[in-house]
Amino acid sequence: MPNVIRFLESVGRQPAMSAAEYNASVKSLDAGALRHALLARDQAALNELLGGRRKLLFAILAADEDPSSDI
Repeated sequence: MPNVIRFLESVGRQPAMSAAEYNASVKSLDAGALRHALLARDQAALNELLGGRRKLLFAILAADEDPSSDI
């Protein structure tokens, strides 16, 4: 799994990677079942194989306002 994480980090640093370069890089990985998900660019399968979360919640809560500041 660390190989795949390092691979994903390197792909993130090279967003202009061609499809051929991407496929060659994935095929050179020792990633087992993860290789198929990477080649298919299947985010859901990759998430499942890496043990990721099904849902992620992001929220921004506003700070409490001081009611005395309205006076």
